[in-house]
Amino acid sequence: MIVKKLPNDIFVELRETTECLFGIHLKNPIPINLGFLNLKWKVQTEKGLLLIKQISKERYVSYNYEEIILEQDLALREQLRQFENGTLCPRVLEYKDNVIHKSSSGERFIIMEYVDGKNLLPGTLNEKQMFSLGKMTAHMHNVSNDGTYNNDRNPKFIPPSVEQRLDYWISFNKTGENNDIFLKLVEIQIKATKQFNLDMISSCETGWSHRDLWVDNILFIGDQLSSILDFDRFAFDYPELDIARAIMSGALNGNAFNSNSAKAFLEGYKTKRNLEKGVFVRSLYLLWYLESVWWICPNLNQDRYQEVQFRNEMIWLGENLSELRTMFGSW
Repeated sequence: MIVKKLPNDIFVELRETTECLFGIHLKNPIPINLGFLNLKWKVQTEKGLLLIKQISKERYVSYNYEEIILEQDLALREQLRQFENGTLCPRVLEYKDNVIHKSSSGERFIIMEYVDGKNLLPGTLNEKQMFSLGKMTAHMHNVSNDGTYNNDRNPKFIPPSVEQRLDYWISFNKTGENNDIFLKLVEIQIKATKQFNLDMISSCETGWSHRDLWVDNILFIGDQLSSILDFDRFAFDYPELDIARAIMSGALNGNAFNSNSAKAFLEGYKTKRNLEKGVFVRSLYLLWYLESVWWICPNLNQDRYQEVQFRNEMIWLGENLSELRTMFGSW
């Protein structure tokens, strides 16, 4: 029988390893409860405040774990490279060229500098905050796509055919699913999918992207961005997904979309990186086609506001898909 370790027991292990590797002392740990399954603590040391993040095996149980390890190593090295190139993000601490460390029992964890700032609620970012975020997102994309990594690969998301996606949604009507609310959401997605054409996203440019740029991974001090967090999902995909994800997260509050905040993000982005006309709407099409199957599902965890927020975004996009060009023109 495997005994599950308590968070405090895990912290003690990580502290012992950290103090041994780096010769520093960790004091006054404060748990940070954001994120899914990965445990985090803010700690005091002689070298200032640090953040210790355990990488949960449970979170990745359904994935190829060896592949995940390689992807996480690349992502953390990219976070360090971003920091060194002026992106507002925490500096990752290395030991003998390792960015991921192991405790005595094999717990994998990360150490990084703690960055001050505040997480804001979805849909509440003002124009100055969104401008600041847009500007730094463009800078981050410039660094990620400066030629350091090869681009001769397929993007992480390869869009299925419209017929495949339609079959997926229709299948819920054949499984005897008796959740009327869920089936109404499925009908919204079916209607939107019937209106969709893959030509809408065929011109999306591939590139290296953060891929998780939403309010839980963004810190602000007042009206200014203080840090972009959590590069764990960094991969070769579509930079436009970061644009759509950040704007939907920052500008959609319930069913109300703050167009001024969305436009401010795009204006900030364009100060650092070229953005062709019409890219914003295209990015929304792409985000919806990727994420709708993740969040319009019968087993959504209603206790996690994150999942509820993402579902709300997919409902809004599905309901408004045919009107996005009218709403946002050539943004």
